[in-house]
Amino acid sequence: MGMRQYIIKRLIYSCLILAAVSVLVFVMVRLLPGDPIRAAMQQNVDLTDESIVQEVRARYGLDKPIHIQYGIWLRDFFKGNWGISLSSGEEVTAMFWRRLPVTLLLFVGATFWAWILGIPLGVISALRRNSWLDASFTTVSVIGISIPSFWQAILMIYAFAVIIKILPPSGYVPFFESPWQNFQCILMPTFIMGTHSAGSFARYIRMSILEVLGQDYIRTARAKGLRDRAVLVKHVSKPALIPLVTIVGMSWAGLLSGSFIIEFMFAIPGLGRMGLDAVFARDFPVIQATLIVGAINVLLMNLIVDIAYGFLDPRIRVTK
Repeated sequence: MGMRQYIIKRLIYSCLILAAVSVLVFVMVRLLPGDPIRAAMQQNVDLTDESIVQEVRARYGLDKPIHIQYGIWLRDFFKGNWGISLSSGEEVTAMFWRRLPVTLLLFVGATFWAWILGIPLGVISALRRNSWLDASFTTVSVIGISIPSFWQAILMIYAFAVIIKILPPSGYVPFFESPWQNFQCILMPTFIMGTHSAGSFARYIRMSILEVLGQDYIRTARAKGLRDRAVLVKHVSKPALIPLVTIVGMSWAGLLSGSFIIEFMFAIPGLGRMGLDAVFARDFPVIQATLIVGAINVLLMNLIVDIAYGFLDPRIRVTK
């Protein structure tokens, strides 16, 4: 199978999955207990007047059959009209674009920590197998994977904001308002998000390199007198990249779900905080948009991983 056909096939699969997810999200949001219209109006109007409730329900299209609601929502979603927030009255699209740079900044920072910590730990552990360095780095990696994000956040806030008092405990300052304060605000959140990915990176890289080092052609290359550095660069790096591509894609896709907890604990106004506030407020237009964006993020990363697989190992294009 050629690369073009392979990419088209993966795109079709991704579109079908996204369509199924959109139906599931749309239905599940409307099956949640409680009336979102009454929840949004309870502080503003007298809910005993049923005519007002019905008027607002009709304004949001909730008086129509669910399949018609889905068709209207899907049409508007692709047009960039993601609805109006029930709690704030803002356009969901505007809310999304305003908060997206904040979450992307957390993603970039978390990815930086994951790479700068995870890759050296994994490579050194593999090259120094069964040494004290290997045991130490493996222990650190397991701790990074195992410790819950909220518990790590509590410990770091107590250490760096309460005892040492060098970082703010919560809050967010935009980058263009004060780069230094922005750096201080995102340092702990990005480190917490990145350490979980770093632990996974280290474990996968170690296993991948050890597997490649055990191959016959590696022993042959060493028997020919090649130095360890040359063997690592020329013969080990590319085959070891394939499992790494998987964990990178999984980590990036999982950062959005991880940002829900981190953004809430550190009072950061990103997409995760927006989605969590929407759940508490029963703001279903925002919930739908957040879940669909999360699904698109996961599918997009899986698609990129599949395409990268096809380039790194042409045999995969034949089997998939």
